[in-house]
Amino acid sequence: MSTSFSDKKYTDRNLLTKTLLVFFVFVTITSLFQLSFGASGERDPNCHVLEFSEHCELSGIGHLVYGDLAVGGVLALLFHYLAHKSQVKLDKIIVSNEEHSKKRRDFAVFHLKSQVTGMLFNLGRIKKTVLFYNDAVKSPYQSLTVEEKERSWKLRTLSERIRFEQDKLARMLDILRSTLVGAQDVMQPELVMQTDGVITFVGEMIIDEKPDLTMEFVKYEVSKRKVMYLLEKLKSYSVTEHEFKEIDEAIEDELNVYNSPTTKKTA
Repeated sequence: MSTSFSDKKYTDRNLLTKTLLVFFVFVTITSLFQLSFGASGERDPNCHVLEFSEHCELSGIGHLVYGDLAVGGVLALLFHYLAHKSQVKLDKIIVSNEEHSKKRRDFAVFHLKSQVTGMLFNLGRIKKTVLFYNDAVKSPYQSLTVEEKERSWKLRTLSERIRFEQDKLARMLDILRSTLVGAQDVMQPELVMQTDGVITFVGEMIIDEKPDLTMEFVKYEVSKRKVMYLLEKLKSYSVTEHEFKEIDEAIEDELNVYNSPTTKKTA
């Protein structure tokens, strides 16, 4: 409410200033025209048409010429004053927008970092649950015994847990993509494309069931490295400088190793 009142007061004062300046220019121009038409024609022939001294009265043309100079100067000052005020207001708007963008970038990086960390943790839980499931499949048992019932219960429980974690990962990817879309206008295009690529890659991961009833979390190692690289990139963001720093080349080289065709075949 106070801000609105202040803006209204500033607008009224600005309008009053412009009105007074226009009125002054109008009065000046009118006065000069009256002086030029009312100027006496009885002048010394030896006086120049623009000469003005105690022996030579200013002619009508002189009134117009000097008047044009005065009015032109006033108008120049007026336009300079208005242009300067407009530039100052424009600079304030630009600075305000930049500060707003920096705050949005800080907020977006914080949430992206938190969500990517959660995604990495979720991938680890899925991998660990798959290993527990495979151990349960390979565990020895005898038919029609308590061991068989416990084994069946454990397999069913772990299978449901894997599906639960997969659904949770899908929701986390949707939230992460929404955060990225909302912040893409204040983020680096390279980081936006990289994050979107990681989201797409992780979203395409599947758990393959083998003939021996065990499961394999396909491309887990590659996905883990991609997510870790993205997380290191987000951690390099400086809140004071509002920029990303260069990450360690060793991490980048390690990622390239995991992105090589040989690694993708074995993953």
